[in-house]
Amino acid sequence: MKESLLRVKNLEVVYKAKEASIKAVDDATIEVDKNECVALIGESGSGKSTIANAILRVLPENARITGGQISFKNNNLLDMKEEQMRKIRGKDISMVFQDPYSYLNPVLKIGDQLTETIRTHSPNLTREETVEKAIELLSVVKIPDASKILNRYPFQLSGGMAQRVAISLALCSNPSLVIADEPTSSLDLTIQAQIIKLLKNLMDMFKISILLITHDLSLVSNLATKVYVMQIGKIVEEDSVDGLYDNPTHPYSNMLLEAIKQLQGTSTSVNAINRDERSFESSSGCKFAQRCPLMKPVCLLKPPPYVSLTTGKKVLCWLHTEDAGDER
Repeated sequence: MKESLLRVKNLEVVYKAKEASIKAVDDATIEVDKNECVALIGESGSGKSTIANAILRVLPENARITGGQISFKNNNLLDMKEEQMRKIRGKDISMVFQDPYSYLNPVLKIGDQLTETIRTHSPNLTREETVEKAIELLSVVKIPDASKILNRYPFQLSGGMAQRVAISLALCSNPSLVIADEPTSSLDLTIQAQIIKLLKNLMDMFKISILLITHDLSLVSNLATKVYVMQIGKIVEEDSVDGLYDNPTHPYSNMLLEAIKQLQGTSTSVNAINRDERSFESSSGCKFAQRCPLMKPVCLLKPPPYVSLTTGKKVLCWLHTEDAGDER
């Protein structure tokens, strides 16, 4: 039986500017079980990274969590004081960022960064034991000549090598959950595949869970078992990886998959991409309506319901209300 590790329920995050407020995350619910990889996918600006930052409570000053809950190991992170969060952030929950060069300290050697992080979470280790663990972690992420890498600076490493170091830093505290925020987007295709394979092996080795945040659907099938599709701050579809690939139900999910197929030259339909660019005045209906090739009049008038289909899939869309079971 699956055991829940992280549950984000009905989360709302608002960014405040001088003259306006923008709801970056709107009623989002996601769940990650123990020893599971869950993918959160969507285009840039959809709110994926905002959810990650909300989980860690490292949102920028102009952002506020205005609703919802974030439960980790049955504890509500939003009720915790900052001192309590510091014991979880970087220890029980760690993060791998998009650009390792912006994450690694450019003026410190790799060995210094690793040993400092290890000592923070394991203060009882001797210096020799700390260095040994640093070398062990570099070896685990498949870095050759790990002991030599300790004396190098980040700028002396390739992009793939630097990302492996960043992953080893995330593992220093033996976390339960690793949030991987676009961990391969700055790497070439060959290295991307290697990093995804590495993350999959680390899941089995360390019994960790991974929340994979990405806009690249082609990476998801090799690592995740469950997928949440996010668009304009909302979760618009939830399904297993196979269910999403075999039968994308929300028009936006279908467009994402068609985009990949067109790039690969395997698409048999152009309707989802080469659609009419219709323009409508803003409405209180579905935020995706003006881009949707299957838009109906009701889509402009009312917000879509979030419904559970008989297949087990969940989707935020008017098109499937007749096939729905109970609403969420």
